[in-house]
Amino acid sequence: MDVKGEAHTRPMTSSRLPPPLPLSVLDLVPIASGSDVPAALRESLRLAQHAEDLGYARYWVAEHHNMGAVASSVPLAVLAAASQVTRRIRLGSGGVMLPNHAPLAVAEGYRLLSALAPDRVDLGLGRAPGTDGRTARALRGAAGLLEESFERQLAELTAFGTGEFPAGHPFAGTVAAPAGPGLFPPLWLLSSSGYGARVAAQFGAGLAFAWHINPDTAQAAAAARAYRAAFQPSATFPEARVIVAASVICAPTRAEAEELALSSGLMFLRLTRGEVASFPSVQEARDYPYTPQERAVAEAARNRAVVGTPDEVAQRLHRLAHDTGADELVLTTMTHDPAARRRSYELVMTAMQQPAAAGPVLS
Repeated sequence: MDVKGEAHTRPMTSSRLPPPLPLSVLDLVPIASGSDVPAALRESLRLAQHAEDLGYARYWVAEHHNMGAVASSVPLAVLAAASQVTRRIRLGSGGVMLPNHAPLAVAEGYRLLSALAPDRVDLGLGRAPGTDGRTARALRGAAGLLEESFERQLAELTAFGTGEFPAGHPFAGTVAAPAGPGLFPPLWLLSSSGYGARVAAQFGAGLAFAWHINPDTAQAAAAARAYRAAFQPSATFPEARVIVAASVICAPTRAEAEELALSSGLMFLRLTRGEVASFPSVQEARDYPYTPQERAVAEAARNRAVVGTPDEVAQRLHRLAHDTGADELVLTTMTHDPAARRRSYELVMTAMQQPAAAGPVLS
């Protein structure tokens, strides 16, 4: 299939109205069992196009390593390809795990991406390794970046990106190529605790809270409040902005949604055991001989997701946005069947646009 060719023949506009609450996509580029990496990449580009047509605000790609179930080891490569098959949707990392990278290399990569997709690139940054400790050490090389302060790395990245170095900085005069105005994208800090909220406020960046990793709504709300209270305006963020990330699986019936969610439970179980395997099918998850302890691990993964019918999912997402004070939600959907994933995003967007679901839902 020629994904790039499709981008130039599909309609430029969608008849759908924008949703009251902006929604975005977070993609891990799942590699389905029985498939391969090229097919996974083609499906992710198809998803980026589909999300753009549906009215999603952003298409972000996560960074993960040493995982057989996902192909998102280098978000920049996926985003560069997505920039050539989309026109309007914002493209970003969700995020670059900064301790794994030299700040200058990150600044240069995302300035170059901004040249490919002018005025629609986001640079999301996290401080977790996105992998196990052994692989993190391999990523960081013999010299390693383990002793570097995340805030120091972030300040260095910003200086390289903007060219605005503090007086006496040892790298002053180093230009992040390609040079030129307007190429350094807005910064978003990923957080699953209060630390990221504090740093995002200090640097005048957007905050993206990983509720899909830490589904503690009270903690997410507290982080958002602390961020807004301490926020220092910047050129790219004159006001505080909060995105909350959620795992979502939506289907026409609750039974089908729950069945689709079985795959993620088995994937997470395999991760906890250090297994490198592709993303399992529903049948593989059904057939797996879980021990009681293993079933508890799989069910814990299921309980971190919003799973259900369009109405059920819309109600829960509006409640999440209301309770956390989110300005926007970014949704990650992992299914073995790519068509079921695209359908889930479509069902969610349609349900969230309905007038009955437009207001906050109180418990």
